[in-house]
Amino acid sequence: MAALAKTYAFTAGTPIVAAQVNDNFDDVVDWATGTPTLSASGSATTVSGTLTVTETATFSDQVYLNGSTQEIVYEGSSADAYETFLRVTDATADRIITFPDTTGTVALTSDITSPTWNDANNILTNSVFN
Repeated sequence: MAALAKTYAFTAGTPIVAAQVNDNFDDVVDWATGTPTLSASGSATTVSGTLTVTETATFSDQVYLNGSTQEIVYEGSSADAYETFLRVTDATADRIITFPDTTGTVALTSDITSPTWNDANNILTNSVFN
């Protein structure tokens, strides 16, 4: 388990009250039992460097990406030299991309080929639809 980096500012000669000791102890117990709270609701916790989550991470609101490299990276089940990157170009306005509530495969524009006429059946055929 990572070291607990909890600091309190006390002035020399100022008594430390039991409530402060209890709060500190509760924080240590939370970290040791795996139920830490990093910050109060509505406040921010900043993690400098890399944050590694080895189990499920649950987000109850938006996930906000900021910086010069805004992408979601999927390693896959094999930790190797190959990953899948989900990237979005620099936005010039608010955009919403909605995925349908259905199972299927998202087609890329490179998957779409020119349609061809099937004289035998009098239909247009295309690799996306076949």
